[in-house]
Amino acid sequence: MGSLHFSNSCHFFLHIHFRVGFNSVYHLTDLPSFVSGKYVVLFDPQGAYLPRVSAANPGKRIDFTGSSALSFYRDQFSPYCTFGCDMQSPFSGTLFRFPLRNADQAARSKLSRQAYSPEDISSMFVQLFEEGVLALLFLKSVLCIEMYLWDVGEPEPKKIHSCSVSSVSDDTVWHRQALVRLSKRLNTTAEMDAFLLDFVSERISGDEAKRQTERFYVVQSMAAASSRIGSFATTASKDYDIHLLPWASIAACISENLPNVIFNILSFCCCPSLLFPSLSLSSAYTH
Repeated sequence: MGSLHFSNSCHFFLHIHFRVGFNSVYHLTDLPSFVSGKYVVLFDPQGAYLPRVSAANPGKRIDFTGSSALSFYRDQFSPYCTFGCDMQSPFSGTLFRFPLRNADQAARSKLSRQAYSPEDISSMFVQLFEEGVLALLFLKSVLCIEMYLWDVGEPEPKKIHSCSVSSVSDDTVWHRQALVRLSKRLNTTAEMDAFLLDFVSERISGDEAKRQTERFYVVQSMAAASSRIGSFATTASKDYDIHLLPWASIAACISENLPNVIFNILSFCCCPSLLFPSLSLSSAYTH
């Protein structure tokens, strides 16, 4: 069983919005579920696994604090008993679980014919670790990505990879929240912000850990409402109900340990949907 954990301060932990993006989980599984607060929620759009579900109501929500479901279906709910969740009292967080679609299930699935093995997920973990710093670079709240492996017979998962913002301060948080802050006010002039951001990546094998540090210089700017791009965004919102932001960021990797490279520059575009509220801490499981 593998796990990935995103943190602010597996089983496969994802920061996710319940829009079209959530449907991407059906590439992996036919029966996604999550625990948050005192509820466990299961989705079964095919109606193939859960009793008394339909196309109009393709899932279940159970208050596990007052239910005997854990004792009756321990194989389904015991994987949630980690990271402080005991499936008896409310859990202050969100855990997602994605049982991997095997070959037999894929052959009859109406959602996807793609099967996934634990080896496939392990390969994805390696790829995610290699790009973990880039995944964190322009996020507003997530400070750490951790990946865990929960072997059969082990009492708890063990961390195998991590990427995190190092030396987090109030100043770091303030700079990373610039998009949220500036998007809430009418900008009569262009706003620009620049700061340094340090990361540490760690690969763990047994009792050995290999660490790597990276430093980025980040510049981000919100164009004035009166600018050409600002006017375009205003027109798109008013006439077409398309909500865009005249926002741009650029990051230069200025680490001294880069081999044969003076600096790398990476540019990203942001999705306006990130401005909407979402679950503050998300986690997910694949097995």
